[in-house]
Amino acid sequence: MNTNHLARSHDLVLPAGWPGLPGTLAGRAITEQLAGYAMERSSYMSVGAPALIIKARTESDVQEAVLYAALLREQSGTRVEFSIRSGGHGIAGTSTNTGGIILDLSALRHFEMLDPQLGLVRVGAGATWGQIAGQLAAEDLVISSGNFGDTGVGGLATAGGIGYFARSQGLTLDSMVRARLVTADGTIRWVDRDHEPELFWAVRGGATHAGVVTAFEFAATDLRTTAGDASIIHQQLTYLTDSLPQFTGDWGQWVRQSPDELESFLMVQALGDGQHAVQARNVWAGDGQDSAAPVLREALGLAQLHDSRTELVPYPRIVPAPNSPHAGQQRIKMRDVLVDHADDQLGDAMAQSLGHRATLVGELRALGGAVARVPAHATAWGSRHQEVLAATWIHPLGIAEQDQSFAALQVLGTGAYGAYSSDVRRSAAELAWPGQTGTRLKALSESADPQHLFDGGLNLRS
Repeated sequence: MNTNHLARSHDLVLPAGWPGLPGTLAGRAITEQLAGYAMERSSYMSVGAPALIIKARTESDVQEAVLYAALLREQSGTRVEFSIRSGGHGIAGTSTNTGGIILDLSALRHFEMLDPQLGLVRVGAGATWGQIAGQLAAEDLVISSGNFGDTGVGGLATAGGIGYFARSQGLTLDSMVRARLVTADGTIRWVDRDHEPELFWAVRGGATHAGVVTAFEFAATDLRTTAGDASIIHQQLTYLTDSLPQFTGDWGQWVRQSPDELESFLMVQALGDGQHAVQARNVWAGDGQDSAAPVLREALGLAQLHDSRTELVPYPRIVPAPNSPHAGQQRIKMRDVLVDHADDQLGDAMAQSLGHRATLVGELRALGGAVARVPAHATAWGSRHQEVLAATWIHPLGIAEQDQSFAALQVLGTGAYGAYSSDVRRSAAELAWPGQTGTRLKALSESADPQHLFDGGLNLRS
């Protein structure tokens, strides 16, 4: 980590009434007067203006930062926003703020192979998935993650993680064996199925409701085939269709009948006059490449094909990591819902949404398989039965137009992936953590965080 822009204690200018930082944290701090502030204040989705950025280097720094933020709230009697940032790519943009504190975990990016035979690895919360993909690939291992390498491990692993191995391996959080957690009272502990299982339940899907995670242990999957390699089949297709409802129904049936080794992501764009372009990324992960051939061949006939490419690729290739600095450069808004069935009704709703002036593109990600085999009560990700995630990328034209543009898809949603949406209203939280999951998560957060310290972003406590 570049330390040239970090403060010495006498350089810090904190808002009036704020207590002084402990000595250790003063050496980890960045405020507006320092040269590095402009490069550290923002996330990918939002330009921030925090009063204080704490660049934690150790777990003790995280603990001290949590205790400082709690003290500040107690002494000021006001809600000073407290944002947790691992990679800073979060869709909601809430890993930054205005006038508050950012706890930056990006220096906690260690990777340790604990047991190559079991695929057991320990990963710091500030690592990015592109970094981890490269280190796992050296051992022919993978962890189901998202599809973009600049995303932080901490934010994704605690919120969900729908990647190219979702149907074969489940969500990212399903690979979690245990987590190192700092709760609002500054206590640090490992949590797993046998040690404080309720906190471990909440960490897997509850985002920051239980606290802030500094490290994870995951059980990675060995993808070596009987031939001894760990290549992944990656099929990229571009379709043109004049009936998005029919295409969506045919795609859904194809995925439904395919082995769990197949994952399929779609990006959909309206071309006008009822025409849509659909870009498909189909990934086959695991042994049995002979089994993959007929499945991927069937994909070629789902609609008029404009372009086709199929290749064997290593794991890091499908989670590209440009390692771009985050300066609020992405101004779009996003919405998503989890939908029970990938059918023509979903395709019609997507066409309606894409017909709205605010909508840029639509996105469909296949679920089912290993995601659905985990009981709904097992983790704080409480929506397991849906077949598809449906999302749209929206121009930032205001909340009313965003709602209108997504309305046809919203009514089909029986759940939501909270971390893949810009909507942080209470209604969105209740859809992300529905029914008994939400009731249980809220009760736990009230017990673990009675001061509501970790109340930034999507949560059930507002």
